[in-house]
Amino acid sequence: MQTKILFLFAFLLLGTLSLAQTTPKDSINVVSIDQFEKLTTKKKNMLIDVRTPEEVAEGHLPGALNINFLGENFSEEIQTLNKNKTYLLYCRSGSRTRKAADQMQKAGFKKVYMLEGGITAWNEAGKPIEK
Repeated sequence: MQTKILFLFAFLLLGTLSLAQTTPKDSINVVSIDQFEKLTTKKKNMLIDVRTPEEVAEGHLPGALNINFLGENFSEEIQTLNKNKTYLLYCRSGSRTRKAADQMQKAGFKKVYMLEGGITAWNEAGKPIEK
């Protein structure tokens, strides 16, 4: 009996490990404030603020394009972007960014980076914003 249970456990464990190996790698990278700031200096990278226009008006990262994740046209707006470019996303704290990045990944975007802690963490670190 114990041998059968042990065999079943080993079989399930191996099945789980092989399934984990075939799962596609998450191409959404959560990066620190310093890494994110470095990425924003590269001209080919595109900075996207996924907050509402009202939040953006209170202050945003210099050069950011606003594509409101909560807006009804988010899916259509991201479809107009070049899927081969690198995108740097942020919101207030990171939760909308994760959802937006997941949606972009499902739409075929390969290089998506998220700012860890969002603009809140950016502000706390004393990094520049513009209004």
